[in-house]
Formats: sequence, C-alpha cells, structure tokens
Amino acid sequence: MAFAKFSKILRLSNFDIKKKAKQYEHVHRDINPNDQWEIIGELGDGAFGKVYKAKNKETGALAAAKVIETKTEEELEDYMVEIDILAKCDHRYIVKLLDAFYHDAKLWVRM
Repeated sequence: MAFAKFSKILRLSNFDIKKKAKQYEHVHRDINPNDQWEIIGELGDGAFGKVYKAKNKETGALAAAKVIETKTEEELEDYMVEIDILAKCDHRYIVKLLDAFYHDAKLWVRM
C-alpha cells in the first residue's frame, strides 16, 4: 500500500516538471538580452510594458522588443500563453516570435 502511494507521488512530481518545462519552452533564462541587442528607441508604451526598436549587435538586424516587468512567477506564466501562440503562428499577416528572454524580472519578447 505504501509503495503505491509513493509511486503516485513520483508520477505527479514528474508531471509538474514536464508541465513547467513546456511553459518556458520558448523563453531563454539567465541570458541578458542587452548583451545581444541594443535598444535604439521607444516605439510605444502600453498597459503591460514598452515596445522598443532593437538592433542585433552581431548582425545588425532590426526587431521590435516588447519589455514587460513581472513581479511574480505566476505573472510570468500569464504571458506564456501569448508567447506559445506566437511561436506556433506562421502567417504573413501575424507578427512572428523571434525569441524571448526572462532576465532581472523582465520578460523580453522579440518580434
């Protein structure tokens, strides 16, 4: 009886680990986006954050960088839905997710 309960606990903990890994599949952690991208100017300011014009330091490629300050891990999880949807979209009229970073309690979504 005790072994069955222990086995169930192991299965549940493995499920939680897989679920968490999937939620953050498209977000790079512990990488400072400022090391790769230079902010050129502000494009817009919204309710959830600011959008900047960014330039890749190596290639010179331009992109929009949406920067959102998050206070908790739960708040970060709310934005994972948008990131996962953008990552799966492949249409010429929908903005494409290039990459996303989470660094210093800020979520950077590069499009």
